[in-house]
Amino acid sequence: MAQLQSGILDKSRIVSNILMIILVAGNIFFSVQYTQNIATEQNKTDAATAADQERVQNTRILKSFINIVINSTSVSLEDRVKIENDIRQSHDTEIIKRWDTFAGAKDGKTAQTAAVSLMVLLANKML
Repeated sequence: MAQLQSGILDKSRIVSNILMIILVAGNIFFSVQYTQNIATEQNKTDAATAADQERVQNTRILKSFINIVINSTSVSLEDRVKIENDIRQSHDTEIIKRWDTFAGAKDGKTAQTAAVSLMVLLANKML
């Protein structure tokens, strides 16, 4: 009889150990999944924050351009340098290219066309 009980206890111990291993493996699996989801969400948040910062920067550039260049009859060297520095700090090749086209315009009509092109680009990047 004692031998029969020890066999039952051995089987229940084996089943308990197998269940424990399955539970530990499940916890490890779900922990890894949870960690990966947190990393993915952080990356999405970082990307959204960077996009928001870019929009704010483009909005500031557009506002400065309108206030300084469009609304005034003459632009001081300090104001031009300020706008150009803001544009160069954006590291956006399209914006820099359009600024260079505007700044290098030889006549008023070309400058006006380049200014409109730059403002449209900045407005589109804000959306």
